[in-house]
Amino acid sequence: MTGDATEEPTTRTPIRPEAVPTGTNVLVAGPGLTGKREIVLDMLGAAPDPEAMLVTTKHGTRDFRTGFDARYGDRRRLQFVDCVSRQRSMATARDTDEVRHVSGPGDLTGIGILASGQLYDWYRADERVRGALGIHSLSTLLMYANLRRVYQFMHVLAGRVDGADCVGAYALDTVASDTEPIDRFTQLCDAVVDTRQTDEGRELRVRGGEFGPRSWTAF
Repeated sequence: MTGDATEEPTTRTPIRPEAVPTGTNVLVAGPGLTGKREIVLDMLGAAPDPEAMLVTTKHGTRDFRTGFDARYGDRRRLQFVDCVSRQRSMATARDTDEVRHVSGPGDLTGIGILASGQLYDWYRADERVRGALGIHSLSTLLMYANLRRVYQFMHVLAGRVDGADCVGAYALDTVASDTEPIDRFTQLCDAVVDTRQTDEGRELRVRGGEFGPRSWTAF
C-alpha cells in the first residue's frame, strides 16, 4: 500500500493525512463533539488524487460542503451519498452529479451500491483515481441496523476501498458502557484515530499508523 500526496493539505489537526498509504481504512472513534468530523474531512482532502466521496448519515450535506470548500476550494472535488434529506422531507430530493440520495441511514444496500459504484468508477478510469471515501457516521447506521449487519456491510466496503487502492475514513461515536462496536470495527481497519475531551480541551492519538501522534495530543 503506497501513496503520495499531490499537494500540501490544509489540516486543522495534528494528523498528517497525506502520510496515509492508499489501500488504508481508518476508524475515527471517540465521544460526541470531539472533532471526528474535522479529522474525516482532513482524510478526504488529502487523498492522492483530488476526488472524495462522503456518506452523510445524520447531517445534511451543506455544512460538510461549506467546511470542505473553505479548506480546499476548487482544488478538490467532494461528492456525497445523502442519507438524510429524503428521510426528513416529504418531497423527493433530486440526485445531481455531486449528491446522490438513499431513503435513509437504514438503507445499507443503497449506500453500498453508490459507494461501491464510485470506487469502481475510480478504479476503472483511464487514469486510475486514488480517491477517499468517508462515512459520518457509523453510529447512525447502528441506530437503524444491528451491529452484525453493519459490521458485514463495512467488511465488504473496507475490502473494496483496499482493492481500489483508495483511502477510507469512518467516524464512530463511542460510549464507555459499550465497547463492542469499536472493538468490532477496529478489526476491519488498518489504523484508529482516537479522540477525547479533557479539562484542557480535545485530544487525539493514532494507533496502527504513522500519520499522527501516538500519544494523546491536543488539537
